[in-house]
Order: sequence, then structure tokens, then C-alpha cells
Amino acid sequence: MRIPAHFTILSPTPNTSLSAQLDETERLLVAWLDGKGLRADHLVQARFYLTDAANSLPLLTAHTLYNKVCAGCARSWIEQPMLDGTKVALQVWALHAEGMERHAEGNVTRVSHAGQQLLFETFRPSIDEAHGLDADAQTRLSFHRHAATLAHHGLTLKDHCQRTWFFVRDIDRHYGGVVSGRNAVFADEGLTADDHFIASTGIGGYTDNAQAIVAADFLSADTGANDANIRYLKALDYLNPTAEYGVAFERGTAITLWGTRYRFISGTASIDSHGQCVHRGDVVRQADRLFINIGKLLEDDGATLADMAYYIVYLRDIADTDTISRYMAKHYPHTPYLITEARVCRPEWLIEVEGIATT
Repeated sequence: MRIPAHFTILSPTPNTSLSAQLDETERLLVAWLDGKGLRADHLVQARFYLTDAANSLPLLTAHTLYNKVCAGCARSWIEQPMLDGTKVALQVWALHAEGMERHAEGNVTRVSHAGQQLLFETFRPSIDEAHGLDADAQTRLSFHRHAATLAHHGLTLKDHCQRTWFFVRDIDRHYGGVVSGRNAVFADEGLTADDHFIASTGIGGYTDNAQAIVAADFLSADTGANDANIRYLKALDYLNPTAEYGVAFERGTAITLWGTRYRFISGTASIDSHGQCVHRGDVVRQADRLFINIGKLLEDDGATLADMAYYIVYLRDIADTDTISRYMAKHYPHTPYLITEARVCRPEWLIEVEGIATT
């Protein structure tokens, strides 16, 4: 039986108070669920984007949108300012099948049905946890915590972690530490370029804790008998293997879960088959190239850009907002997208895009 996946991105009316925007986002979410014939207990994942985590988080976590409507799903949040006057935006994923179970405990949410499962974990270190730890150590801590969670459920990082998101404070300064920490964990866990890594986005982002250099979200999946259908996406005529320039992540990963094919597309930029930035200084031509790259990755698993369920668009320079807003509206008017301010891991990249495709 195929269980279809439902994704959307919701943004309230800009230039109003945070309370008003949270109220409106809740109404938008309920209306979207109703329109799909779904309920709040069919949500499996919700990520909130905030313009100012330190001031917004108390209002968000006290609001019924967060602590009631989204309470049973995998909730996470990150400060990555939207550039349209909104203070909050929401990306959600919903699934529904008779007998599907959700269990949320702390920062871990497990969704299970018919011998398969999704497991989400959010890492937002406390002041005490982050104190005195550099980016390398905080990255290792995040992976070790998720590996322990997986072990508790009889799973492993190598075999079951499918997707990570790393949000890095002052990424121009600290990304090297994330890379070294991840490389060390992968070496310990047996993840290699000859076998596979994990699809990932490493991008600028902040929490309400100034001691936290690294925040992370993890998505793991036990596909049961479908493990043989896992595919690590490549487009070698367009993008080189990441290991060639010293980093360790997959460009994309495809899995089959409850009869639906998912392609997790990592953060993708304007890069060529030699690992070099293409079209330096031109955000529109960089956008053109990165979408070609995404299309070629999808092609490796028999999908196209028309199968993308949503896009998250990261911009380094806020002055490019109007240009990219027009670009997305022109080229991808039927796919939900969100544009945020977030520096990419290499300064010459003006734009990066990620998302999930399903069939």
C-alpha cells in the first residue's frame, strides 16, 4: 500500500506582530490539513523558521500552534530570517494510514507503520552542554547523541540515518569545525566515500543560545525489506563527489518508505564537476546552474524537478531577495518555497537550495 506524503510551506501576512502571525499560521495549517482530508495527528514533522529566536521562541513555544496543533510531531526551529516582512514561517510534512503510530518524547519523534519507521531528532544544545565546546566538538556531540538514540531502537547511524541539517553560527568561521567533526564521526562509524555518506545541508543558522555554534536536525529511516532500494544520487558530469574537496555528505539519497519514493536533495549550489563555483557574483546564473544540478540528481533516480514537493532557498545577500523571489515565482510557481537569509558554507556561493521530491 502506498502512503502518499503531503508537504507544504506556510507564511503569514507580513508586517504584523508575531502573535498575529502565529495565529494566522495556525489557521493556515488547519485549513491546509482540512483541504487534504488530514488532521493534526497526521503531522509527522514541522520546522519553524524565525527572524529572531531569542525574542520569538518564548511566544512560539507558548502558542497553541506549537504546543497543541504540532505537539505530537517532530518539531524543530531555527533562526534564519525570512526576507518578506514575516517573523515566522512553517514547513510541514504529513502522512496518514490506518494504524500509523507517532510517539514523541523530548527531542525525539518516532513514526511507525507496517514494519517501517521514521525517526526524527532535534539537537539544540543548552548553555551548559555547549559551554567550552568548539564547532568540531559540538558536531561530534550531536552525532553521538543521535547514534545513541538509534542504538536504543536497534538502528545504526551508518545504515539508517538518511538526512541531516546542520545550522552553523557564523558559518564563514565555523564550518571547518563542522566538517572535521563530521569526518571524524563518519570514520568511526564506517561511513566512507567507497560506500556512502549521509545527505546533508550545512548552512548558516542561529538558536537562542549564544554558546551554541551548531544546531542539527536528524532524519533516520528503517525501510525494512526496502533497504536494497536505497540509492545515493550522483550526476558526475555536473557535480563531483564531495569527498574530492574534503567533505563527507551525499548529494542526495533516495529511499522507498510505505510505497512512496523519497529523494532527499542536499543543499545544492552552483558547482561544476570539478567542485568549482560557477558564475561567481551572478545570483541568477547561479540559480540556473543549481537547478540544473538538482534536476540531474533527480534524473539519476528517475525523477524530475516537477516531482519536488518544496524548496528551501538560502540567500547569502539580502539584496538579492527581490531578484530571487521573481525567479522562483517565474520558474517554480507551483512548488511551495521559502526564501531565507542564510550564508552558505563557501562565501562565493550566493544561493543554495534543498528539498524533497516524491513519487
